[in-house]
Amino acid sequence: MSEPETHPKKKKRIWPWVLLAIIVIACTTGYYLYNKYLANNRWKPILQAQLKQLVLKSSDSLYHIEYSDFDLDITSGNATVSDFKLVPDTVVYEKLVALKKAPDNLFILSVKKLSIKNVGARKAYKEKILDIDNISIDKPDLTVINKRYKFNDTVKIGKPKTPYEVLKSVFKQLHINAINLNDISLNYINKNKPVAKQTALKHLDIKISDIVIDSLSDRDPNRFYYTKGIDITIHDYEIKTPDSLYKVSLKKIFFSTQQKKMVLEKVAFAPRYNHTDFYRVSGKAGDIFDLKFKRIDINDIDLQSIFRDQFLYAGSMDAINPSVNIYHNGFIKGTNSVKIGKDPHQALQNVALDMRLKRLNIKNASIIYSETDATSGFTGKILFTHTNGYILNVTNDDDQKKINPFMRAYINTRFMEEAPLQVNFKFNLVAKDGAFNYSGTLGKFDGRILDKLVKPLAMVHVQSADIEKLTFNVNANNYSGKGHLEFYYKNLNIQLLKKVKGKADLQKQGFISSLANTLIIEDNNPDKKGVFRPGPIAVKRDSTTSFFSFLYKALLEGLKPSVGFDKKTENKVNVAVAKVSNLVDKLKKSKEAYKQKREERKKEKQAKKDSINQSKQNQGIK
Repeated sequence: MSEPETHPKKKKRIWPWVLLAIIVIACTTGYYLYNKYLANNRWKPILQAQLKQLVLKSSDSLYHIEYSDFDLDITSGNATVSDFKLVPDTVVYEKLVALKKAPDNLFILSVKKLSIKNVGARKAYKEKILDIDNISIDKPDLTVINKRYKFNDTVKIGKPKTPYEVLKSVFKQLHINAINLNDISLNYINKNKPVAKQTALKHLDIKISDIVIDSLSDRDPNRFYYTKGIDITIHDYEIKTPDSLYKVSLKKIFFSTQQKKMVLEKVAFAPRYNHTDFYRVSGKAGDIFDLKFKRIDINDIDLQSIFRDQFLYAGSMDAINPSVNIYHNGFIKGTNSVKIGKDPHQALQNVALDMRLKRLNIKNASIIYSETDATSGFTGKILFTHTNGYILNVTNDDDQKKINPFMRAYINTRFMEEAPLQVNFKFNLVAKDGAFNYSGTLGKFDGRILDKLVKPLAMVHVQSADIEKLTFNVNANNYSGKGHLEFYYKNLNIQLLKKVKGKADLQKQGFISSLANTLIIEDNNPDKKGVFRPGPIAVKRDSTTSFFSFLYKALLEGLKPSVGFDKKTENKVNVAVAKVSNLVDKLKKSKEAYKQKREERKKEKQAKKDSINQSKQNQGIK
């Protein structure tokens, strides 16, 4: 555990100082544009010298600039810089490190073409006010090298220079209507651990609107780092998970400071292999996940927290048209991973990004769980479609959990595409055992739709069942679940099935099914006398059982006594099944013995007949 901080941290802001390098060019250009009227043939070397000097001065000699050409059209007020580079001096940087003055971030910037349009040269020269209509930067390549130093963690005596303090000796005000950075390549190198890590982004666009730098703009509450707004767009982003089993892809990422909003389009978290190859490559049993979202909107973002502290504090998140597919193969044997401490609310606490969402809205989701059964060989499915709802207080922030330690979810869906289901969750975000509660109501439906689930996985065919209602309330954690279930139904009749070698389909167990329906399974609940059978739930959780698997297994525990299959009946059933099995075995053995004796008598009769015929032939009798 790290020691408590005694001073507030001073966060290094990355983008304003990269932007400043661009603004420096614009400022110096504007200042000297008017001078071109006075010294038509001498402006370029003067401009070059002043420009380089200003960059050195503003960066404490850490950076210098290079470019192949600087083209200037005084009539239009336009300028173009080709092959521009912002280059750090590594010798100066090491000296700053030794003096404990080095910044945490080092930048290397190259730009193919930088265009400046409509510079107000006369106003810049006479009034010291520089107006620029647009700066366009094509194909910038930016490398950010991050190395955090402890000497930057505390506030030092004095304040760092603001952009205005750097520029005020030349201009009293700078205004740029828009800056467009097109098709950026960004490479972030993290050198805070023995092995450096790199993260690369390509096809990144940034639009910065209405920039004002003067003596008051840094205190304007309607501005974000001197701007009215910054729009960032990333196209076709893709990355592999650390284990290389999955791929994360996004068609588009859009972030707007003015709208305080982030939009993620066509988000996918998908396996990189088909089911067979996935299990072969992973080398272990478990679930395979495939998640897709048409769009994710994050609204009302706290800009200061995300840029200053790298915390995601937002008002709401909208998950639009999510599609969740989970697959499990019972044939795959191997060590299952331990699921203790990995339930959704616990996994949230382990997310590296500190976050606080007031509300997460789920819009028209589809959830499918598929499992191939090792006994039947068939795949069963449980479906939840047209799923809508919301989750409140989605957070891993310690301060927020002190105020409200519970995350609540309210979900409405269609079970097996037919029955209305409403489920509520209450997650305790601070409980060490992962405590949570879930309750809900399942509405009226034809029970025969359950065949998609119970026929492959339980080898039970539902011949008839009129489900009226099912309600449940369960308190659970990483180790157990306890609660109750109420199941109202009529006309329940089932057919037990079995897998027979050499047969493609599951085969009916007629006698055992009749026995189950007659002696075990109750047709109705309440029964004809009005007696209702409740479904108490008290189940232990295996350490390898996943969260969603545990939910339905706990409910199954309550369903058994509801249909008359309680512990007492289960023991009777086991005895009855054993007796029936013994009886069936005896009948089979008796039948086989009778068949064998009949075959033996038949052979004896045929042998006797053959002997008589042979004797007659020997005597010459026809």
